[in-house]
Amino acid sequence: MQSIVEDLAEEFLRRRQSNKWTTHAAPVLPSNPAEMDFATAPMIQARLEEMVAEQRYGYLMKGPGGPLERLTSAFAARMRHKFGWAADPDLTIVLSDLVQATSAALVAFSEPGDGVLLQLPSYPAFLRVIAEAGRRVVGNEMRDTGAGFALDMAGFAAAIDSGTRIVLLCHPQNPTGRVFDKTDLAALPDLVRQHDLVVVSDEIHADLVYAPRRHRPLAALFPDIADRIITLYSATKSFNIPGLRCGVMHFGSHDLLARFDARIPRRLLGSPGIAGIEATLAAWEKGQPWCDALVHELERNRDHLLARLAAEAPAIRMYAPEATYLAWLDCSRLGLSMPPYEFFLERAGVGAGDGRNFGPPGDNFIRLNFATSRAILDNKIDRIVEAVRGLNDIRA
Repeated sequence: MQSIVEDLAEEFLRRRQSNKWTTHAAPVLPSNPAEMDFATAPMIQARLEEMVAEQRYGYLMKGPGGPLERLTSAFAARMRHKFGWAADPDLTIVLSDLVQATSAALVAFSEPGDGVLLQLPSYPAFLRVIAEAGRRVVGNEMRDTGAGFALDMAGFAAAIDSGTRIVLLCHPQNPTGRVFDKTDLAALPDLVRQHDLVVVSDEIHADLVYAPRRHRPLAALFPDIADRIITLYSATKSFNIPGLRCGVMHFGSHDLLARFDARIPRRLLGSPGIAGIEATLAAWEKGQPWCDALVHELERNRDHLLARLAAEAPAIRMYAPEATYLAWLDCSRLGLSMPPYEFFLERAGVGAGDGRNFGPPGDNFIRLNFATSRAILDNKIDRIVEAVRGLNDIRA
């Protein structure tokens, strides 16, 4: 049976002028930005076409029944039905950018020089936003167990110092693809209470989880500290609409929201345009079958990538991600004389994510995006394998 998730050809992708496909000139194949190479979900495309036909380009309607209220209600309904979490629409802010939301939370709940506890390797934007806010990274490296990456909760506790104010958690984790459960995070509530911390939980990849793993919002896992948790969520990753700029920021209590509002004027956050709101509503209200099909396609690509690397380039180590469409590839056994990012860009024409940007644990890694057609994915793998074999031939 044909999938409802439609592939897009390389020529079409290059014409669209997205950041992903213009960072490197052809013939380099881009494989870093978290953007998918699939056609827009039909219910989103239809909603946007309807909006254009009606010329809905004016200011957003305010008040009851308006787009903002509809979106916070749709968010709460999705959290309840999909994740079993009772999110409060009245404690939800609609905004255009989750990195901006992260930055605002850092400014609201800490002072310059304060520490932000962050698992490493980490999404590069988190490292940048902490530095730009004048805060410092309190790093906690994840452990390589030989079977995958795990949180080091003893290291987590030891890293916290007297100036640490915030825990910034990527849940599911980017770039390792780990899905954390209650056991993984069991020590978190006591640490949060003991050190009076605020937790910012970025859950943008929550929809892209592979069975048998299951995502639970952090506030649902630990309701006893929900009043200290800010949850970030969006349809932009799971429905591939990052350019439409829409997300939500949920606060676990009225007190937490009041503290935020006391430091961050709402107008500094801005708000998304009508297109982003309508696309998100279409995704959350009608898009779950498409999203389910997408996860199936991504899982097939993940397993295909894993199998081919194991058979044809076993020196590159990959653990199957439990979520996301991003593979975190350990290239340390290749014995390269240059960073892996540079090697594969120059020798393979594959523009992967540079592991150095994810913090020191990533120096010998690249991040590879497998959310693409099988043809493009195999082209990437062919190039990587050929480059590795060429390296071996030179040494021989």
